[in-house]
Amino acid sequence: MREMVAATKPLLSQPEQHLYGRLVRAFPGHVILAHVPLLRFLSVDSAATATEVQAITNRYKHSVADFVICRPDFTAVAVIELEDRAKPRDGQGDRLRRRDQFLHAAGVKVVRVATNDIPNEPALKALVAALPLSSPGTPPLQRVS
Repeated sequence: MREMVAATKPLLSQPEQHLYGRLVRAFPGHVILAHVPLLRFLSVDSAATATEVQAITNRYKHSVADFVICRPDFTAVAVIELEDRAKPRDGQGDRLRRRDQFLHAAGVKVVRVATNDIPNEPALKALVAALPLSSPGTPPLQRVS
């Protein structure tokens, strides 16, 4: 029996590394985290029934945010999603819309950026600052030249 050989690989893909660097520069004084499970920083309203809590937990237990911009106390301000497709696959659009609504209900903004057109630092900062909490399910944002 052959022994398996383990090796390390980068935690972030090249586009993720590129976006991470821009987020760090765009949001000094903030903490930028990558690949964070949603239920690590969101909780279900205490007014929810046990059945509702279980349903929401089951729905989002495997959901992961690409990047989370946090205040210095590690509370989430915005989620940045790196999209590699212009349009969601069949059925994925509704799932993303519900996920965005869950984040918005907690006061967390969601920004989607296209892998092939990552905004520069000023544009990222402007997107997060200007994005209202009432626009869930928006398509990936493209940089305006």
